[in-house]
Amino acid sequence: MVSKKRGITGDNSEILWLMEGPFDSSYSLALLNREIARGMSAQGIRVALFSTEGPGNFDPSPIFLDANPELAAMNELAKVIGHDEATIASRNLYPPRVEDMSCAINLMHSYAWEESAFPSQWVRNFNKYLTGITCLSTHVMKVMRDNGVNLPMTVSGCGVDHWERVEESSTSILDLMSLKSFKFLHISSFFPRKGPDALLEAWAKAFTDLDDVCLVIKTFPNPHNRVHEQLALLRARYPSCAQILVIEEDLSDSDLKALYKRCQVIVAPSYAEGFCLPIAEAMLSGIPAITTGWSGQLDFCTTENSWLVDYSFEQADTHFKLKPSAWAAIDIDSLVDAMRSACKTSPQQRKKMALAGRKVLLNQFRWVNVAERLIVFYRKLKGPLDISIPKVGWISTANTKCGIAKYSEHLMRGFQNSPYMLAPHADNLLEADSKNCIRCWRIGDGDNLKDLADAIKKLGLDTLVIQWNYGFFHHDHLMLFIQQQKKAGRVVVVDMHATVDPPENVEKKLINFIPALNLVDRILLHSIDDMNRLKSYGLVENIALFPLGILDVPAPEQMQLAIPTIVTFGFCLPHKGLEQTVDAVAQLRDSGERVNLLMVNALYPIDYSAELAQSLQARVEAYGLVDQVKIESRFLQDHESLALIQSADLALFVYSPTSESASAAVRYGIASGKPVMVTDQSIFSEFGDAVWRVKNNDPALLVTALKEVLGHIRSNSQEHQKKLKAAEAWKDQHTFSWLSERLEGMLQGLNFDIRNKGA
Repeated sequence: MVSKKRGITGDNSEILWLMEGPFDSSYSLALLNREIARGMSAQGIRVALFSTEGPGNFDPSPIFLDANPELAAMNELAKVIGHDEATIASRNLYPPRVEDMSCAINLMHSYAWEESAFPSQWVRNFNKYLTGITCLSTHVMKVMRDNGVNLPMTVSGCGVDHWERVEESSTSILDLMSLKSFKFLHISSFFPRKGPDALLEAWAKAFTDLDDVCLVIKTFPNPHNRVHEQLALLRARYPSCAQILVIEEDLSDSDLKALYKRCQVIVAPSYAEGFCLPIAEAMLSGIPAITTGWSGQLDFCTTENSWLVDYSFEQADTHFKLKPSAWAAIDIDSLVDAMRSACKTSPQQRKKMALAGRKVLLNQFRWVNVAERLIVFYRKLKGPLDISIPKVGWISTANTKCGIAKYSEHLMRGFQNSPYMLAPHADNLLEADSKNCIRCWRIGDGDNLKDLADAIKKLGLDTLVIQWNYGFFHHDHLMLFIQQQKKAGRVVVVDMHATVDPPENVEKKLINFIPALNLVDRILLHSIDDMNRLKSYGLVENIALFPLGILDVPAPEQMQLAIPTIVTFGFCLPHKGLEQTVDAVAQLRDSGERVNLLMVNALYPIDYSAELAQSLQARVEAYGLVDQVKIESRFLQDHESLALIQSADLALFVYSPTSESASAAVRYGIASGKPVMVTDQSIFSEFGDAVWRVKNNDPALLVTALKEVLGHIRSNSQEHQKKLKAAEAWKDQHTFSWLSERLEGMLQGLNFDIRNKGA
């Protein structure tokens, strides 16, 4: 007879929980699944434990089942029930397979992810087939929200108290070795995400062989593990490097616990973590941690129990090749300081730190705690939840010759529930405003935004997306406006189009806007440089990397080059390298290579844009290039612009240094499917290998680069094909159709969290 156990979650005996995933090995997901199953059972839940992985089902090990009869009984139950009979089904497996889930309630439980981007198809599958997700850490839940997962979510955490059941071996592999006294321990796969390069570099800078310290690296052979190669390079650069020991043998849990206890500190400079169980095991074993001040481990790592190392965001380097996607690259000097500080800290203080970590872990991260959170979440999913679609107000320029207006038009177009456009008063509209456009504020410092606030209240909006640029608002007015909107319970998201203070307006400073930005639910940033800039002002928790989009455009036919055509595109502005491009075309002609140049560069509504256009025309005439160079300075519709770009063989964006965070113009080049060349500026770093690069826009350098690239295009070289393939992959991750879906999912999820207090 099943006991009707009644805990903090009520009577659980009526719940039949089908838990699916691996559970019969030392694999981290298997550990997680079986320990949650045990925690559920301890709460009076009937658990059916089904053995499966991302690729499909498999039979669990008979030896494991014989050794774990309670799990074997759960597995037997899973053989006779299906999704139709279970009360709830939940999974944790890799890759995440959810399309075949058909229970009344379907979850991913204690899900983990590390880098800031998440595969778009997985987002779509989660939103379509799941009822909810519980996440391994706060970091994971934020990543899911930022990528458009709109489902009910909560943080269930990870359990750690299974480590308390492990008996320490009486001897250790370290006992047989002649090692220095103070031992730093690192345990990982040595994948790039684990920060091995930073660890070794900091180690060599922190200590020499005269110091009484040793770095013990416990790892295992795998295709991504270059530990011996890395050590050889390190010792060549630092001949007096302090002692390092590498252990690659399999160790039992008992031997691993003995290893922890013979070391003084664990050092885990990870670039990203979902939770980081080795740090938890180390604290439970009596040693404190050195780790990165970002990602999943911060749910239990604090300055009280760890040395938190500074970092900067950089493009993540994982096999998913998601762009842009950030993780936290270690600040080497900060890691050096942390290791030296740990070495100088007294044994008593280190013990106190470890005990503080142990207290947090055993108070909040027992497997029964995880099970309880899952059960509470299940009951909330059964109850009344507000999952209504938000009513969005989009605060932006609109229907004018403005890049942000065009960006907003494209991004809103994919919303299933069209936002209201809350636009500033403007002259010279491109066409009649749409019926959902309400003009209720003025650009500049003089508007206190009261009329905007009144319009929001009258429309009954619950979500605001603010397109931000330096000149749009006065910082004090924006601060008061956001305070009022948050007090009214609205979700507020700010989409930032620049983060570098404009040199032409010394009164406009980003630092003045920081108090307002600190209040909002999300700050959407278009580049990793933007992330680091806001981090320098103390903003990390509410920032999200959200790239500028590109149009969904069919691939063009590949053209045969007789006389190749180069195209420039974007507003006619001085930093675009347009004059240098004309100079390069003249030099190419003089060297015997003729190219045609199509300059699709619309006039911007400022005087010096028209002056530049006149200067370009004069330059063309002076060089005698009238029959080779055509200048189109009208503001064209997108289909017209793209048709012109696709008529060329190479799109050129050879900017001088600029304060812009990202380029909207180059996205038209990528969207066109044509090869793209850019200057080596940070604004173009996000495109990686998808574009050709030239150091700067010096005409002589442009001539050399153009000859080389046009040669690759003519011969359809492997390098050319590689660039086109990379550009296509980049396009798939940046289309406006996907980014619209992602943003609408984010807004819906943020609304759910506010209305239901995170479920």
